[in-house]
Amino acid sequence: MRGIGYRVTDMLVIAACSLTFVAVVSPGRHEPPGPPIGQIAQDLGTTPEHFHQVAEKIMPRHPAGPPPTEAQKEQLAAALDVSVERLDTVMEKYRPDRLRQR
Repeated sequence: MRGIGYRVTDMLVIAACSLTFVAVVSPGRHEPPGPPIGQIAQDLGTTPEHFHQVAEKIMPRHPAGPPPTEAQKEQLAAALDVSVERLDTVMEKYRPDRLRQR
């Protein structure tokens, strides 16, 4: 009887370790670095691909780069057919320090 108890316990330990591994390593648990392009594009009424193409042409970004200039914002807004105010509102919504507070 004692042998069966150890086997069940062993199986429970293996199951718990497996679940922990999946929870920690699962790709769905980790956000890719950088802004959520899909959500930004949706809020601006465009596709993620179009937003990315336009943004890369107008303001190629580096992770620690400076914020966009007013001229860059105006060019980006015009290329996306939105107002600068709308662009600012959406970009403010997804600012990295705001995303961490959610």
